[in-house]
Amino acid sequence: MRPNFPSSTTGAKKGIPYLFIGTVWLLFMAFMPTTNAQNSSQLFYLLPKAASDTVTLADSSVRKPISIEQRIQQNQQFLNTVQEIKAGLMKAPDTAFMQNQIPVIELVLQRIREQSLAEQSTVNLRFLNELENLIIGYNQQVNKWQQQIDAKAIDFIELGKKLNRIQEFLDQEKSLVVTDGLQAYFEQKEILQQRFSSVDSMYATKRMAGLRIQTQLSGIKIQLNELLESVRSRQTSFRRDLLKRDSPYLWQSHAITSEKPFSQVIEETLILNRVILRHYLETKYGWLMLVVVIFIMVYFGIRNMIGKIYRTKDFSNLILDRSKYLRYSPFLGAALILLAIGPYLFSFPPYLLILSFLFGSILVTTFLIRIVLDRQSMLLWYLMVVSFFVFGASNLITQLAQQEKWYLMGFSILGIGIGYRLLKLIKEKQELFPVNLPYLVYFFIGMQLLAVGCQIIGRFSLGKLLGIASTLSTMQGISLYVFVLVLMEAIYLQSELSKENQKDYANYLNYQAIYSRLKKIFSFLALLMWLYLLLVNFSVNQALADLVLAFLQETRTIGNTSFTYGSILVFFLLIWISSVLAKNIAYFASIRDSQNLQQRNKRLGSSILLIRLAILTLGFFLAVTASGLSLDKLAIVLGALSVGIGFGLQTIVNNLVSGIILAFERPIQIGDVIEVGGRSGIVKDVGIRSSTLQAYDGSEVIIPNGDLLSQHLVNWTLSDKSRRVELLVGVAYGSDLEKVHAIIEKIIAQDGILSFPVPNILVHNFGDSAVEFRILFWVANFDQWLQVKNKVLREIYLAFARENIEIPFPQRDVHLKHKEVTKHPPASELE
Repeated sequence: MRPNFPSSTTGAKKGIPYLFIGTVWLLFMAFMPTTNAQNSSQLFYLLPKAASDTVTLADSSVRKPISIEQRIQQNQQFLNTVQEIKAGLMKAPDTAFMQNQIPVIELVLQRIREQSLAEQSTVNLRFLNELENLIIGYNQQVNKWQQQIDAKAIDFIELGKKLNRIQEFLDQEKSLVVTDGLQAYFEQKEILQQRFSSVDSMYATKRMAGLRIQTQLSGIKIQLNELLESVRSRQTSFRRDLLKRDSPYLWQSHAITSEKPFSQVIEETLILNRVILRHYLETKYGWLMLVVVIFIMVYFGIRNMIGKIYRTKDFSNLILDRSKYLRYSPFLGAALILLAIGPYLFSFPPYLLILSFLFGSILVTTFLIRIVLDRQSMLLWYLMVVSFFVFGASNLITQLAQQEKWYLMGFSILGIGIGYRLLKLIKEKQELFPVNLPYLVYFFIGMQLLAVGCQIIGRFSLGKLLGIASTLSTMQGISLYVFVLVLMEAIYLQSELSKENQKDYANYLNYQAIYSRLKKIFSFLALLMWLYLLLVNFSVNQALADLVLAFLQETRTIGNTSFTYGSILVFFLLIWISSVLAKNIAYFASIRDSQNLQQRNKRLGSSILLIRLAILTLGFFLAVTASGLSLDKLAIVLGALSVGIGFGLQTIVNNLVSGIILAFERPIQIGDVIEVGGRSGIVKDVGIRSSTLQAYDGSEVIIPNGDLLSQHLVNWTLSDKSRRVELLVGVAYGSDLEKVHAIIEKIIAQDGILSFPVPNILVHNFGDSAVEFRILFWVANFDQWLQVKNKVLREIYLAFARENIEIPFPQRDVHLKHKEVTKHPPASELE
């Protein structure tokens, strides 16, 4: 009997809902969005633990089979991972630039080793310093590249782990048999295989390129360290032998022989310096663009300042007369600012770049000082410019060339003559030259005399070094002086332009005070710049820096405490900088307050103390952090200080706390008129421990801050600057009081006397010889009340005289009584 199967049509109809539900579920699972974190966790969960755990559809005896939905989802997750890996490989830094630069660096290092550092080479000290800067610059660049490659290598390791997991998955899935039900899955798997192969090939290519570059950089790093050691060894030998004779005496100059013609030496010098400069600037294009942008901003800023002053200031000519250089040429002023600071914007610049900035600053200075120097002084300056060019060009020569001896000695003698003539001009026309210029001229003459002496006794290298350093440093010192003047002019113009009152201009005394303070600050910075390039010209900057750093960084021990002089220097240096900043910020804030005397709420006043305390506190903690001082040791010191405070520093702490209270409560401000302790005057400064009172007699009274809080304080200008004036005027008995009242009322109805509160004229008292009137009125400005009082009294006196009103004065009647004196003595005397 044949089994009774259900109808195929009926079964198909019953299976349609289940097929529809299964299809929807499959699509939902395949395209369900998941986060990266979910993908990662699911990948780690779904990946087999070992190669033997190959999953097949029939592997139900080992582990639970993975459904087709899970396999599709797993494929999709791996596709997303492959896409992420590809994106990461595309974002990896391009190594093409490194691949192009590494052979060039290797070639340069090979040339240095073969030609410049060979035993038979005759390079000079300046060129050795140039090589040192070049090697240090290459070292910095290689370190930067190594950091990029190392960071990239770490990323490659993570990407490789992800690719290995995907490869393991694809290898495990090879055992699956293609069936009709898995056709879509295998098509998706084929797409994954293709994308994986492409990404894996890209990964291998980039990884090999990175490994190759990493190996090359390691080799270059080793070469750079070896060359740097060799260069510094040659420098040490050269400096050690600098005082030894390296050329014939002057009277034996006919014995000078040269292996190369001087023209060939110059040609090789130009080629080598050009190569060094080109290789240096290839990595500094960004800095060069920054220099150009700074110049454009400074030039247009100065030009706009001058134009606005012309348009908006009524006293524009008076203001611009104090700015002779910038008024003469904003372009030259901006160029001098940029050229003066240019050499300090680059790290380890080659000498040709430094010389270019110096020559540019000297050229600009030449055009600027023409407006202040006479013809004779300018002639001496032109001769110095020629000497500067000759010595600067001679310093570019990279080999010991004895042919330079005669013209270098000739220009040294010329420089000595220029120096002596300049000293005479300074004595004759002191107003044309800076006060400290004679010291620079004495330095120049002394160095040139030593240079000539060294040339005579056969110390060619030392004589050349002294002549070059003295000439270049002297010219740079003069250029830096003009640079400081230009900077101060720019700051002065900006301060004038920032004033709200367009009809106001700087008080001459304030201008001189600001000028003096700014000159000290900028002159100190210019001195540091000059000293740095002086050491560069003497070719001892790097050696001295290494010596100083070794001395400062050496660990020293006292008892159980270890320290370095460097940490102590950093500590005191930061404390000094913070104190200078606090002092100068307070000074310029007081200048700002002096311009707002009429508006007390716009003045910083005693709040300047808080600013100073904040700067000093921040500087102290920065100094502690930068110097590496231990905080627990600092706590011990502070504890010891607290004991000292408890015993002997109560007064100082009291004044300090009182100063802080004054800063917060602001009962007094800088510029207020106060009375305290029987003294009156104007508050000039609110310090940390004490405040300064400018008395009306010109004396300055130092008042501890504690006294300002403990004693009765009268502030005449706390809420406003108005003041009541009280006058007592007496008239003779019998005067017409109404007429007197009317005269006084008319007089006090004048400008300078407020109409509200209303002035009062009162009969005050019947005195011994006069009827006294009490006159009360208000003036708006406390600073003018004495002038107003004087004017009112003078007018009252003149008006009373015109109206025949007597102002009496005290009179006394003296009566002399005469008593007759008896001629007979008293009875007691007779007895």
